[in-house]
This record gives sequence, C-alpha cells and structure tokens, in this order.
Amino acid sequence: MRPETVLYLVRHGESEANAAGRFAGQTDSPLTERGRAQAETVAEALREVRFDRVISSDLSRAHETAAAIARRQGLDVETIRELREIDMGEAAGKQIEDARQHPEWTPDGFLRWPGGESLEEALERAMGVLDRLVRESPGRKICIVGHGGVTRILVSHFLGLLPTLYRHPTPSTNTNITIVRTDGITYRVDALYDAGHLDQPPSPEERMPEPGAPEPGEGAI
Repeated sequence: MRPETVLYLVRHGESEANAAGRFAGQTDSPLTERGRAQAETVAEALREVRFDRVISSDLSRAHETAAAIARRQGLDVETIRELREIDMGEAAGKQIEDARQHPEWTPDGFLRWPGGESLEEALERAMGVLDRLVRESPGRKICIVGHGGVTRILVSHFLGLLPTLYRHPTPSTNTNITIVRTDGITYRVDALYDAGHLDQPPSPEERMPEPGAPEPGEGAI
C-alpha cells in the first residue's frame, strides 16, 4: 500500500493587483498591507499542522505568504518557478471586469489570451510539480503556496471536470486553503477553498461576479 501524502494548497494574500481588480498573471504584484496581515493570519491558523516542507511559487506575493507559514514551522521556503500563476499574456495588468467582456469569456471555461499559455500547458506544468513533490516526499505533509488560477485548474482536474472549470459557491478568497490527499496515483480533494480563518470582506477582485452570474454569496464563483 502506498503511503498517503497530504498537500495543503494555500492561495497567497491579497496583492496589489487583487486590490485593484486587475489580472496579475505571472507579473510580480506584491502583497498589500492587508495581504501581509492575511499571510500572518493563515500562518497562525496552520501553526498546529506539522508540515514537512513549505513550497512556494517564485512570485513575491506567494513567497511572502509562504515565509509567514514557514517561520512558524521552523522551515525554509522552497521556491519553484513552475508554480507561478497562469501566464495571462496580453491580459496581464488589465482590469478583470474589462477582460470579462471578451466575446469568448465564460464563467466556467478557460480563455487563452494572446501570448499566454493554454489550459493544457498550465495543467501539465503544475501537475509536473505536484507529482515530483509526492515522489520526493511520500507520506509527508506539504504546504504549497501558490495562485488562484492554477489551483482552480488543479481542483477541476482532480474532480474530473476539465475542460470545464470548477465554480465554487462563494468567492475564492485570498489565503483560502484546499487540502488534497494522494497515494501518488490518484488525488482526492478533502477541503475546498476553506477561508474560515479570515473575518474580512472580500477584495475588489473577489467581489466581482461573472457576467450573468449571481452576486457573491448567491452562487457566484
């Protein structure tokens, strides 16, 4: 029987792009003061979880969030470039609300922007990292601090939904936690977008409903 590895997928704290309602993609948008406070809050919430490794995207908003978690664990942050957010190409820096007016935009579909990566490329990149980490650390507990878009693709993959993207009934808040268990062959989602550690209103990015979708709290993503 293969040992079970537990992955905690943690979204970074609020970034400047989140606060402004803009796509960041792979640009390095730093944490806001609120984002730093969120990082400390999620780190405190995870204090009693004994991680064997803390991994982060190389973008500062993820790395700074991971550093807050790692300090309480007595661990160093391991940085992996391949955990970066989806490459948004020409959409990086644009207002999310404006981009959602694109004629091919759908609430539960993936739109490849000019100069950006495809759904398949993003999934292959992220799964390559997860599979490698599980091979390296079977039976361990790993915290992976990354990005909302990539986590949504991974969750959709684990739930067998792709190419349709999973739509959560409440907004995907910064520093939300998704827990996944795996034997190295199959991945099982145990918790989705848990943000019970936060007692804050959503950021502008999180408040935006999809076109034609209900307001957050009424079934929007």
